[in-house]
Amino acid sequence: MIIIPQKYHVAFVFNTLYYPFTYPEILNSLASRGYMSLVPPQPLQTGARIYVSGPAIATKAADPRKAPCFIELSEPKKIIACNGTAIDEIISSVRDIVDLSQKDFQLDLNNDVNFVELSGTVTVQNDNPIDAIKNFTGDRYRVFDEVLGTESAEGSIRIIPKHGVQTDKKWFDISVAQKVPSAKNAYFVEFVYRNGNNIESVLDFASNIENKISSIISKIKGV
Repeated sequence: MIIIPQKYHVAFVFNTLYYPFTYPEILNSLASRGYMSLVPPQPLQTGARIYVSGPAIATKAADPRKAPCFIELSEPKKIIACNGTAIDEIISSVRDIVDLSQKDFQLDLNNDVNFVELSGTVTVQNDNPIDAIKNFTGDRYRVFDEVLGTESAEGSIRIIPKHGVQTDKKWFDISVAQKVPSAKNAYFVEFVYRNGNNIESVLDFASNIENKISSIISKIKGV
């Protein structure tokens, strides 16, 4: 079983009155922790609250042995996030965000963070994913045979908590389907995990995400 990350994303959503990460202070904080700015030089600006936004405003200093991790800022959504394909690098950058939030911007993360969310997508190379999904879900979709005029089966699996709704701050949502098109038989897995503002819980889930995905695929295959 080969897991190929396409994207990992950990986002902090703040509930402060004003978005705390002003420009150029946020870039200076990141630079002091080894990040390189990806923001073009800005025109001279004045004011108490000046911001830069984008999916990649900075990245960790280049290391050819590691996949890059990018820092995302969104003032309208009050988000700071990490994007990348190496979960260890993501976790390291999340800890940098915690550190600069507390030391440089004097934030109380227990009160100032609304929730933290892990999300992402991976592909999992394996044999006959669609057959495994059909076998796992059984014949319950046969109730649609008469409606559709042909034999039917379930083509994907979605795992969510038994209680709650997807807008809850504590939530997980994992979808497993066949990757189409694909040169090799592969699963396509999308996931979201939130546990309020419990940062360590999200990081623990993130550090084990590939093991959890592997275990889910094994359950689907009946291993």
